[in-house]
Amino acid sequence: MIAKVNFVSFAAALGFFCLPWLDFQCSDKSKITQSGFQTVTGGGSLGEEVQLKFGDRDDDESRESFDAALYVAVALGCIVLGLLLAFIGLLGGGPPSPALPALAVMALILIGLQMKLGFPMEQKIIKLNKMTGIEGGAAAVDTSELLTLEKIRIVYRPGIYFELGSLLLPIGVAFFAMRPT
Repeated sequence: MIAKVNFVSFAAALGFFCLPWLDFQCSDKSKITQSGFQTVTGGGSLGEEVQLKFGDRDDDESRESFDAALYVAVALGCIVLGLLLAFIGLLGGGPPSPALPALAVMALILIGLQMKLGFPMEQKIIKLNKMTGIEGGAAAVDTSELLTLEKIRIVYRPGIYFELGSLLLPIGVAFFAMRPT
């Protein structure tokens, strides 16, 4: 039973990488969204209003990639490795690998750390604001202050919370499966 729960949890965690994680909004309108995979590869999906305004241009000048989120990339590696170990445990039928909760904890910490430090697109917006002087001469050090001045809001979509929740499941299963001897 534990092997099935671990496998489903890591498979769901990998699947939740496809859902939108970040939504960059200006005046409550979505401008760019990023899924978990797009944060790793440095891509993004343009909002409807932006697509209507600029069309579907494929030239290099209109499509600028963003830096990759390295912590999320390592977390993705932990999830893939955990899925592989859970699959082996599911086929083998033995006791669950003690590495599974450790991989889930590692992925959870790395994604949380990336959220705390800011995703690369968020950091790029702040850098552009500093270069263009949008902060109005104020020496704002906090990320949220700079984004507020530009009226750009970063909204974490439910997909990132589903991701974090699916990573908590193997940790909880390991905790409740411990038996005193």
